[in-house]
Amino acid sequence: MQIPLLTPGESKVYKALVELGESSVGNILKQSGVSHSKIYDILKRLGEKGLVSTINRRGRQYFSPSPPSALKKLITEEKSKLDQTQLLMNSTIEKLNVRKNTSSPLSPLTSFEGFKGMKTVLDNIIDNLKKGDEIFILGAPKKIGEQAGGYIKDWQKRRIKKRAVCKIITNKDAPSWNDKTYSWWKKSKKDKLTFTKRSDQIAPAYLVITKTSVTTIYFAVNILSFTVEHRDIAKSYIEFFKQLWKA
Repeated sequence: MQIPLLTPGESKVYKALVELGESSVGNILKQSGVSHSKIYDILKRLGEKGLVSTINRRGRQYFSPSPPSALKKLITEEKSKLDQTQLLMNSTIEKLNVRKNTSSPLSPLTSFEGFKGMKTVLDNIIDNLKKGDEIFILGAPKKIGEQAGGYIKDWQKRRIKKRAVCKIITNKDAPSWNDKTYSWWKKSKKDKLTFTKRSDQIAPAYLVITKTSVTTIYFAVNILSFTVEHRDIAKSYIEFFKQLWKA
């Protein structure tokens, strides 16, 4: 049994102490199976974490475990560290955004490879959405359900939560979201936040169009994602989408 937030060595030594009670180093070594060269360093770290106390008796050092409930303190400390990290990260993001806005113009084209790259591109779209914004999606292929179905559902839920409107022209082989598990999807249609049409064609890619960008995603052996940040190009794609929608 590996104890969360402890190293394997720390976990072995603490478990040994819980089973033994107050013990000398020799007994801890036998019970835990860790090497002699590491035992004192491990005991020191456990002491710093408040999980082990020490006492000298007749010139010999003995170690005692804190109650297992003391492990909860590790979670509290970890949460505190994460909160501090989040504050630092938010501050770093703000500073980087300022540098980005004041530096020379960035390339309008970005590209990513793989599932995480696709998430980066689509998450960026969600992050910049405001209530009432429109998104146009063309081509939702069968493969998107196979390779990224869970993520796309979560993405759509976040889009709906922001009250952004989405129009989708799916491929003819696209999976249907009409069973009972998709009540949230049906509600978004009722609320006029989602509009869908099924094409009788199969588009070669998955296009996500906003008023400022066009993202093209190819579900090949590796997922390839490309985004063009350009209002004029986005506008022309929106007009193209609207023509298809009326057809």
